Amino acid sequence: MRFTPYYILYTLLAFLTLPMSAQAEVQSSDSSATRHFVHQLMFDYRPGAILHTNDFLRGKNPEVRTMNHDMGYYLKYAFSAPEDSEQASIYRDAYQGVGIGWNEFNPQLGNPVSVFVLQGARIASLSDRLSFNYEWNLGLTFGWNPYDAESNPDNKLIGSRVTAYIGLDMYMRWIASRHVDINLGFNVTHYSNGNTQFPNLGLNTVALRIGAAYYINRHTPRLLYRHTPVPPVRHDITYDLILYGAWHQRGFYDYDGNAYIFPEKFAVAGFNFNPMYRFNHWLKAGISLDGTYDRSSNIVIGDNPTDETIVPLYSRPRSAWRQMALGASARVEFCMPYFAINFGMGSNFLNATDDFHGIYELLALKLNITRRFLLHVGYTLNDFHRPKHLMLGVGWRFGCLGRS
Repeated sequence: MRFTPYYILYTLLAFLTLPMSAQAEVQSSDSSATRHFVHQLMFDYRPGAILHTNDFLRGKNPEVRTMNHDMGYYLKYAFSAPEDSEQASIYRDAYQGVGIGWNEFNPQLGNPVSVFVLQGARIASLSDRLSFNYEWNLGLTFGWNPYDAESNPDNKLIGSRVTAYIGLDMYMRWIASRHVDINLGFNVTHYSNGNTQFPNLGLNTVALRIGAAYYINRHTPRLLYRHTPVPPVRHDITYDLILYGAWHQRGFYDYDGNAYIFPEKFAVAGFNFNPMYRFNHWLKAGISLDGTYDRSSNIVIGDNPTDETIVPLYSRPRSAWRQMALGASARVEFCMPYFAINFGMGSNFLNATDDFHGIYELLALKLNITRRFLLHVGYTLNDFHRPKHLMLGVGWRFGCLGRS
């Protein structure tokens, strides 16, 4: 269980080195560019509510009441490309950085702290000072009061002290002055440990985003490039080879509908080979060859236990081939500086039976450490509702990169 926190923390540290290496790249693409990156410090206040997705949140808890309480405070740092650079003219008001947040929930959930990477940008310009923006966050949340058979048996939402943190903001940004922005919008957040430990129903929240940002090295109090054409893009093809691994826990239902959990955590490994065609600066699409090896797949359940404390009996298939599958998926990728968000949907064509049957879906974040080498963090489902496993890996990009 220690691998996930360190993996994400190493990603955060690697990300902090990007402004130095990126500055040289942006300057070389446009010799007239302003030399200094634009930096910002943001503070967000998020009064919110918990979405009632199960009985524990609707009143089956020690407080015997509906759980609604969510109050969050977030401090973030981000940087943007120099204002006169080509990158700034393409990815308008794009920023990326790191943040830390604190949330206050009901006592059975705790008051966790989140650390994360983030990226945001302008969606639409409404006037010279007003725009509609988005921002996503991805990281880890520490300090939950998780499920415990004795002290917290009703909390089936959070099964571990550390979970993943995924957030999305849509907000209005008003440029109050050269140095200050005022932000107002809404946020949706999901907390889950990716099935690395049961129980794991997950927690979903919705909140207002009320915040402000202070800028360093910003030279104008107006939106740039409102009516400027976007520079042309080279329509190239790239090929991403991803190798990933993870682990997950698994449960099953007996003939009477009783749920049981295997105490063992099962290893997963796989690869994606993903050719992608670039349609414009922000969008790629293509296909992917996906291979999976899952030690929990197609296991045979033995005698069904009659008590939750009894370890369920099972055996693995005689052939390791029964725990492997090969599939193909359609992919769409949203590309921004340093990051890309990849969505795919497909099905297996080799060994597509039992646990490998059906349609699989995946969502992944790619962090470009260099123009060729990248980190990969993803998650996959089956038939849009059955959780499968994390995808933590590295990748290498082949082909002509063009403008990124």
